[in-house]
Amino acid sequence: MIDLRILLMGSAAAEGWPGLWCNCDVCQRAHAVGGKSIRSRSGALIDDTLKVDLCPDTYMQARRDGLDLSRVTDILITHAHNDHLAVNELAYNTPPYAHDNPPVHVWGGERVIEKVKSATSRWPDQENRLHVLKPFQPVYLRDGTYVMPLEASHAADSSPLNFIIRRGDKTLLYGLDSGWYPEASWQAHAGHFFNVVIIDCTMGNLLRSSGHGTFSEAVQIKERMLAEGTADSSTIFVANHFSHNIKLLHHEIEEWFAGTGFIVGYDGLVLEV
Repeated sequence: MIDLRILLMGSAAAEGWPGLWCNCDVCQRAHAVGGKSIRSRSGALIDDTLKVDLCPDTYMQARRDGLDLSRVTDILITHAHNDHLAVNELAYNTPPYAHDNPPVHVWGGERVIEKVKSATSRWPDQENRLHVLKPFQPVYLRDGTYVMPLEASHAADSSPLNFIIRRGDKTLLYGLDSGWYPEASWQAHAGHFFNVVIIDCTMGNLLRSSGHGTFSEAVQIKERMLAEGTADSSTIFVANHFSHNIKLLHHEIEEWFAGTGFIVGYDGLVLEV
């Protein structure tokens, strides 16, 4: 039985890949190779109704993948940066721009909801559809989905969160836009078993960053989770959210991760558990 269907709608960092305005060698190589080396900004869709992040590429991603986003009832936002929260898109979730769709609820940290308020002033019942999340205070969405917000290691002024998401018997750790997880977030993993773990790898094989992850850190996160029993050999580990500055195309990232048990994320990847 499939409880979770996760679609990675995008797999790039803020600039996309090829970078929006970039003419560097690796962006030119991506143009030439195409396929999985073409990456739009990161975001995910769970079971067609739960959106994670709302990047500037969401509209074209939906057209590319044949998605019906009118079915989305809830949006979880990891943080307030523009590549994860294209806030003005929410203004179109009301007549005359949208008709006959269910009311969408938005969930995020304080800074996220501050930004969303300005774009959704015309929403009917706005005050009941915007929800401030606090780290380590779990909530249940209206369909029963369990969400535990976690502290993320990212720009503090963006209200950064990662998410534990559980539907049925299956649990996802969505860990994008975070460096090495804060210890309090590691402690919050206890008591959970993760079927899928999606890890930020923006920095690739470059130097460690306080706000983004590297390939090596992703492997170390997996090793710690295996040691702590929150994951095992059945857990699907996914590296995602790549910057073109790492200068590796998709197949080259796969070569780096060979033997680690990681799937390298790409636009359109579907995970079912």
